[in-house]
Amino acid sequence: TIDTLRADYLGCYGRESIATPNIDRLAARGARFAAAIAQVPLTAPSHASILTGAYPQLHKVRDMGGFVLDEKIPTLATLTSQAGFTTAAFVGSAVLHRAYGLGRGFATYVDDMHQPKGAKKLPGVVAEVRGEVVTERALQWLEKSAGKKFLLWTHYYDPHFPYDPPEPYRSRYPKDRYGGEVAYTDSSVGRLLDALRERGLADDTLVVLVADHGESLGEHGEYTHGVFLYDSTVRVPLIVAGPGIPSGRVVAPQVRSIDILPTICDLLGLAPGEQAQGVSLVPALVEGHAVGSNYCYLETLYPRSHLGWSELRGMRTDDWKLVVGPKPELYRMTKDRAETENVLAHYPAQAEELQRRVWEAAGPRQTLGELRPRPVDDERRRELQALGYVNAGVRPIRIDMSGPDPKERVAVLEALERAGEAMNHDRFQEGARILEKTAREDPTNPLVYTELGLCYQNLRQFDRAERVYREAIRNKADGDQTHAELGEIYIRRGDLARAVEFMERAARLNPTNLENMINLATAYLHLGKLDETERVLRTILVQNGRYAAAHNLFGILEIQRGRAGEARRHFEQAVEYSPELAESYMNLGL
Repeated sequence: TIDTLRADYLGCYGRESIATPNIDRLAARGARFAAAIAQVPLTAPSHASILTGAYPQLHKVRDMGGFVLDEKIPTLATLTSQAGFTTAAFVGSAVLHRAYGLGRGFATYVDDMHQPKGAKKLPGVVAEVRGEVVTERALQWLEKSAGKKFLLWTHYYDPHFPYDPPEPYRSRYPKDRYGGEVAYTDSSVGRLLDALRERGLADDTLVVLVADHGESLGEHGEYTHGVFLYDSTVRVPLIVAGPGIPSGRVVAPQVRSIDILPTICDLLGLAPGEQAQGVSLVPALVEGHAVGSNYCYLETLYPRSHLGWSELRGMRTDDWKLVVGPKPELYRMTKDRAETENVLAHYPAQAEELQRRVWEAAGPRQTLGELRPRPVDDERRRELQALGYVNAGVRPIRIDMSGPDPKERVAVLEALERAGEAMNHDRFQEGARILEKTAREDPTNPLVYTELGLCYQNLRQFDRAERVYREAIRNKADGDQTHAELGEIYIRRGDLARAVEFMERAARLNPTNLENMINLATAYLHLGKLDETERVLRTILVQNGRYAAAHNLFGILEIQRGRAGEARRHFEQAVEYSPELAESYMNLGL
């Protein structure tokens, strides 16, 4: 799978300005689907649909962070491993960390984001690895798995924002950094395909190449993906090559990401499982005909969960696309591929039929109500933030088609883009100016408050940061991180009683935010509330028994209680689990 890859950026899909010779050769020796559609324009939900053949309502991965694959749902890995295949996955980004459940069934699942020695570094980013690293890890595994039936999943994240292709692709595409990332990714894919050929495996191996979603690149006022359901982010490349697949086949009718698992299972002679809502594309591969349902359900909860706007749902066919939101849109895809003319008023009967299909696919109104994402721990939260998925933290998501329609907030998207660019270059005063205006225009947007508070904290203007976080709470645009940040501001002021008040609220919302929990325990200790300190520390250690800072603080607590032996045990554990924590050595020396 290739993250964030538009179909129209590949040579085999008509792009001439970007060199993708390896993927083009794969398409030439197999079948290319001209209209493959992803169910969700977000990495984790879309991959869950690819790996299960199910819509998001069934597999439960509805958004980024806090949503985990339903344990009862079979995956491609569980099905093939039960059939005697050895299975491995090498992912290029922390957004597919095993914590979200996508590793189930893989005997090997490598989600380590540390760059190996000698690899080209990604400046300032620890939540992804380059495509060359993914390929190298996969090749090492292939070498050890010689002679075995195998399922190998490689995930390339490079085309995802920020666009920072390595040389020589950076110099080759100075005005199209996204295109440079695509060309670089092609080289990584090519190395893997070459290795299959060199090992004599190419003729006997089924290769499926697909993107999880595309990228808007400014179309419809969106710069990246996740907010809208236009084809710029839901139409993806899909190529299938291998034994029995005719060379050079182009399948024109629409297909869906949920059709991939049933297709692979059909080709392998396996049952796809009862969860599969897609259909096998083997008849299309062999004869090029349309198969199964021509209806493709779409959704994105991202506008609701991150921006406080209405979620969007949709239904696409070869001829039509309906987007269901506060202000519905209907497009004739055969005449308006760019989706620029909303013809809803002219075709009310068509819109009504597609809307009925939307709710039929979604489960009649059953998905309206409140979703409660699981808490995200510190490491996962930091990884998501490093990749640009910043929000106020854990908060219930109300999905009831209320709130502003995202297309009415295009100016806010543009402002967030400009503010983010300023912040990325440490121009926090400029970012704050943009976001103050945006907060007045969009006062229930959690992301605006999160970014604005961050600007003021970087400027050391903590009074203003406090005002921002309180406004977020007043406007119900808060999450656990909002309260945790307020707690830290009060700690700086020495107002520990108020700090505890807000950090306890954060802990109730998200007990896995261990940074907040350790700050809470520290505040209780300074207030002399030793039993409360112990309660919080034990909560931390139940979740992570190797959390060195918690052991160090537990040692200090035991010293205050006069229990030197217990204190020594905790200090020794802190040193063992985090040798770089100097304070633990000093405390142990005492």
